[in-house]
Amino acid sequence: MTVFANLAMPQPGDTVSIQLFPAGRHEGIVGADGYIISRSRRYGGVTSLPPSVFSDGKLRDNHGYIGVLSPKETIRLAEAKIGEMGYDVIGHNCVHFVNEVNGLARDARLSDNVRRFASLPDIISGFSRRPLW
Repeated sequence: MTVFANLAMPQPGDTVSIQLFPAGRHEGIVGADGYIISRSRRYGGVTSLPPSVFSDGKLRDNHGYIGVLSPKETIRLAEAKIGEMGYDVIGHNCVHFVNEVNGLARDARLSDNVRRFASLPDIISGFSRRPLW
């Protein structure tokens, strides 16, 4: 059984995330089949993974539906990107992907990750860990 931090079971179109290190999280969209669609450094681009592989044993958060499009349209856009190659932690990452398929500005919500954590050393130490998604 999968455990979610906020106890809400995700629905297709919802945004889910796992905490990677003190200053960042990995985000994805729940697809129609229950798999998580995300842009991943580990896989070199957009992929669809079973929830257990996406979370790699970490507690997942369900943020619910965050978009301005319909959940159905968000899923359609996310699924259309599966197989698209490319990842860059600064310019082309999982948060950008989630924002784009939800109809939000590409850079919306990026500062949320940094504001949640206390110090620059925490951020730097997080980047030195492997693997980053």
